[in-house]
Amino acid sequence: MNKKYLYGKKQFLETVAKGEEGLRFSDISHYSRLENELMRDEETSKQFSIDRYTTRLEINGRVLNPDDMVDNPIFSIPVRHCYCLCLSSRKNSEELFDKFDADICIEIDVEKLLEALNFVFSNKLKGMEVQARDIVYYDPIEPPPTQNGEKLVFYKPHFFQHEAEYRIALFYPMNKAGFKVEGDVIVPFAIEDESMHMFISHSDPTFITQFILGVTERDRVNA
Repeated sequence: MNKKYLYGKKQFLETVAKGEEGLRFSDISHYSRLENELMRDEETSKQFSIDRYTTRLEINGRVLNPDDMVDNPIFSIPVRHCYCLCLSSRKNSEELFDKFDADICIEIDVEKLLEALNFVFSNKLKGMEVQARDIVYYDPIEPPPTQNGEKLVFYKPHFFQHEAEYRIALFYPMNKAGFKVEGDVIVPFAIEDESMHMFISHSDPTFITQFILGVTERDRVNA
């Protein structure tokens, strides 16, 4: 059984644990707008720098003198837009309770959650692809491990390594304009400078509670 952990505020997650509300998947641009600076990250692109002394830069046959550069060159690779749920491999961690400003931790059976998501998307929002894996942490002063924007969704700078993140990403079909909602209205998958959230719930609470293994409030840890 693959167990992962969702940290947050009891006022928001208690109803999720009871199956009364669904899990929230946020569009990847949302994480650059988080109020909590310890969690905020620019996720729509990944920045890397290259050592100007070990990397040869040549323009029209002329080699640039690294001493003439103010700093190491920095370049950015765009990440494919998607919707994410961020979990952790660390259970009831005091450090994560602190950094996430959380007071509750929900234990989730990831295998059952993924089964539920694939079931939903086989009937609704066809073409949505579910990917899930542990985040790979990288050193931003090293060359990029990949330039594939979809794969980069699962990479983060090494200073977030304490999160031990496990990410579930929902990739929508690129050939569609957006989500079709009631009244045949099309809601764009992404709106510039605005956070988008997708809640996945069911009229039957057991659809959610089937993958909820346990709930721990912070004040009961080590009690």
